[in-house]
Amino acid sequence: MAADYSLERIKKIAVVGGGLMGHGVAQFFAQGGYPVAMFNRTRESSVRALGEVEKGLNLFVEEGLSSRADAEEALARISPTTDLGEAVREADFITEAVVDDLSLKQRIFREMDALAPVHAILTSETSGLRMTDISLNTNHPERCVSTHNYTPPPLMPVVEVVPGERTDPAAVETTCALLRRVGKEPVVCKEIPGHIGVRLTTALRREVAHIIEEGYATPEAVDTVMRSVGRLFPVMGVCILTDFTGLDMSDHSQRNVLPHLDSRTEGSALVRKMVAEGKLGVKSGEGFHRWTPESARAVYEARARELLRWMKQPPPPAPWKAEEK
Repeated sequence: MAADYSLERIKKIAVVGGGLMGHGVAQFFAQGGYPVAMFNRTRESSVRALGEVEKGLNLFVEEGLSSRADAEEALARISPTTDLGEAVREADFITEAVVDDLSLKQRIFREMDALAPVHAILTSETSGLRMTDISLNTNHPERCVSTHNYTPPPLMPVVEVVPGERTDPAAVETTCALLRRVGKEPVVCKEIPGHIGVRLTTALRREVAHIIEEGYATPEAVDTVMRSVGRLFPVMGVCILTDFTGLDMSDHSQRNVLPHLDSRTEGSALVRKMVAEGKLGVKSGEGFHRWTPESARAVYEARARELLRWMKQPPPPAPWKAEEK
């Protein structure tokens, strides 16, 4: 008998791993009115995760997107625990959000599959791994699906929902319905490495590295251009932008430019060199640019304010959504 994956059965959420992605996922589910059990390996990790959630909720209050009372209620809905069984035993929807290590995710999914109710949907925050592989050793792969948020999850609307080869379509449908209920915009994608967004940004980063590597422009020049051109994408996306440009013009551009773009599959030698030198970006204080704690914090805060501004004043509806009305 098939499990009942209906939306009405989802009353409790669990998040396994409250790090970079997990605490944000816990936040938006709690803001959506759901009680959330958040598993971390240590009490110290739980304290840090709850602290990050509190900071995130405070931003919503400061920007007028939440009352102080609503923020406090959302925080109170999150229950930290260091016991995986306690986190998932009564959960109806579970999101695993640990590092993208296949063997680790396989072990956690095997444990969650054994501990969680049979109707619970098990999801993984992954951008580079296949759910078919993650759920390989579970007894119920039909309830397993990838849900890929972007950082920071409470401020980024889209979630890529990616079924594995054995995922029940009902589990995918309910996952999308639940995400819509808490204000997200789910997009279903086939199981390909990087899904949609990471493939696009990886292609962009490859060409950026190539431009800098070849000495065509500096990192400062590249970022200056991208920060300007990038203003088009929140309103138009890529396909809409191409429609407005004209596909005939796009065809000409492809013929003129594509032969000169980087097409390597092994990645940038410049990036590998910087990694070898310990230049890892903000976390080490230097990457393409130099960073101090103050300059990094300024960008983090600017990013949050800009994303919150979009939440208050969203772009016009895409043409396919206008047609739905």
